[in-house]
Amino acid sequence: MFWAFAGLVALVAGGRGLIADEGQWLPEQLRQLDWGKLRERGLELQPKEIWDGEAGLLSAAVNINGCSASFVSGDGLVLTNHHCGYAAINANSTTERNLLRDGFVAPGFAAELPARGYRVSIVRRIEDVTAQIHDAAEQAGDDPRARWEAVQRKVRELVAEGERQPNTSVIVTDYYQGREWRRIYRTEFQDVRLVYAPPAMVGEYGGDVDNWMWPRHTGDFSFFRAYVAPDGSPAPYHPNNVPYRPERWLEVSQEGVDAGDLVMVMGYPGRTERYLSSTLVAARESFFFPRRLNLYTRLLDAWQRATAASPEDHLKIASRRKSLANRQKNAEGMVWGLHRNQVVARKQAEEKELQAWIQSDPQRSELYGDVFRQLEALDFEEIARQERDFVLTEMVRRSAYLALGSRLLRFAEERGKQDLDRAQGYQQRDLPRLQAVVKGFSRSLVPSVEVETLAILLAEAQKLPDHQRLQGLDLWLQEVQREGESLQQLALRLVLGTRLNQTEFRMQLMQDGHPDVEDSRDPMLALCLSLSADLADMRAFQSRLAGMRMDVGARWIEAQQAWRGGRFYPDANRTLRVSFATVKGYEPRDGVFHTPFTSVEGMVAKHTGTEPFDLPDSVQKAARNRNLGAWTPNGKSSPPVCFLSDADTTGGNSGSPVVDGTGRLVGLNFDRVFENVAGDYGWNPARSRNIAVDLRFILWHLGAVMPAPRLLQEMGVVPALTEAKGTSLKF
Repeated sequence: MFWAFAGLVALVAGGRGLIADEGQWLPEQLRQLDWGKLRERGLELQPKEIWDGEAGLLSAAVNINGCSASFVSGDGLVLTNHHCGYAAINANSTTERNLLRDGFVAPGFAAELPARGYRVSIVRRIEDVTAQIHDAAEQAGDDPRARWEAVQRKVRELVAEGERQPNTSVIVTDYYQGREWRRIYRTEFQDVRLVYAPPAMVGEYGGDVDNWMWPRHTGDFSFFRAYVAPDGSPAPYHPNNVPYRPERWLEVSQEGVDAGDLVMVMGYPGRTERYLSSTLVAARESFFFPRRLNLYTRLLDAWQRATAASPEDHLKIASRRKSLANRQKNAEGMVWGLHRNQVVARKQAEEKELQAWIQSDPQRSELYGDVFRQLEALDFEEIARQERDFVLTEMVRRSAYLALGSRLLRFAEERGKQDLDRAQGYQQRDLPRLQAVVKGFSRSLVPSVEVETLAILLAEAQKLPDHQRLQGLDLWLQEVQREGESLQQLALRLVLGTRLNQTEFRMQLMQDGHPDVEDSRDPMLALCLSLSADLADMRAFQSRLAGMRMDVGARWIEAQQAWRGGRFYPDANRTLRVSFATVKGYEPRDGVFHTPFTSVEGMVAKHTGTEPFDLPDSVQKAARNRNLGAWTPNGKSSPPVCFLSDADTTGGNSGSPVVDGTGRLVGLNFDRVFENVAGDYGWNPARSRNIAVDLRFILWHLGAVMPAPRLLQEMGVVPALTEAKGTSLKF
């Protein structure tokens, strides 16, 4: 049964409302905010100027391959983080022409490089489809798994219906644990090209040492461009395509912001878990993040050893290694932050207070009296199999071979169904992307890395307790592993024996389907097949649990919303959001205060000549020659590099445009401070700080370090300003 929120306002007893700048707001929620206070803080825009239901400032905020970005010119120029563009920069690099090392500047449109596999999408319209989804669940009866599968089929129907509109991509997603659903209409651009990237020792200056840390001096930015067919419609890459002409793009600010200024962060935050029970947060703290940290640390060490002797192999896996290293340090921060911030204890105290509030009123007690007990029962079911599901999930994510093989097996299974009955990711609409993945599989494949990865993952599986064993894998090992053969030797034998590294073989398997995949004698596919029953069991469990949470979770959210009162925002789920913030520093520990800006002067001071602090000569020369442009604030000796604000952000906000009170671009979000890594479980006014690269640094780099005068002019940067303060900038 679904529970509607109508009438619950009368049950609110005192506000446990939001504080300061907490909140990742949906576009439709903007009108509900306190605009009087926002105007007092410096916001000059009206709600409808930011989003009027179909357009506004938010139309300039785009999604690029899971990151956020923004249009910054009328010719489809897209600005995002260097680490968001890393895979495209990496893919266009060779040992002879290493764009990661040297950077890249396209002198004109014709020189812009295809970013294969990249997509840019913009939101056109958001539609409430809650009633259709809830009706589908109700018609499916009482079985939780059947209800969830009916919901998923309805989602696919709504997507197919929406995509009948020309040049339209659709997603359907839930909010508040399934209490509300939205259909989001997007335009997706398939032809995306690399325009400009600083060297990695600017774009990731400080590397893993400075990652998630402050003070930060990383110039984390890159430029791309969206292209369309000559008639203006989205189209795959073609030399005759032309730059897209967006209806809305962001004006860049050449003045920047100061401490105390209001800013907005717009983008597509990935995932938060603010409304989890203390039971599940405790499991995240005690098991999930420590286990992830341990596994990823060992994988990274193994990958380093496997590629140490080969610059070519090291470059091949650069993007993959960077992504895993980011997750590894995130896990470290979660372990530290959840413990330091006492998140579990705080949630337990909140839950006790919430339950007392529920029991104090007969009507509330009737609505929510059993919700916490039911929620905990579901949580304990999840925890009971967490080790097994963790290992199984990591096996088919971290091993490139197992990821591909399992995907081919699933596709072979799904292709025999009617299109609307297929799982998302395996429908007809998904085939071009799936074919691109299968065809391009070998580009970043390093056999020695795969041997190390597979050996580590098999060892993880062998450590599982008896009641959580992967039975199919155990039987396969009994049949395949030779007497006295180590897991390392077995992994080597599998990698040497598989044909999945052959493009023709992979494409043939995808074309021929189920019998050929299952009957193949390929040893790696045999391993994947041994995991298929356990994967199907995990999916079935997750479907049943999701079906139960549609009722219990929705009631849990409603109880919290009624109790907390005031404005209430949903967890992040990769959809368009806005966060309001103030530029400010913070006190990480007693006696230490971090100011909110870093500078080029500090960037140069960090230079050691050794990675990750090996600053390019071009940056040092520009700074040494006092070639600092008009972007040095009054009273300062050099342009700012990064700044802090207390915006509510998470993964997926990488590349989010940070705009001032007039809507002008002042920076790009790219990270959080270490003390805020655990912010996914709760915003904290003292420690929640995000890190943005200051736009003044980007403009300085384009003007004085790796000159790109056409981009400055395209963004409307006035040449006269670049020559201010006695600098030698000329273009």
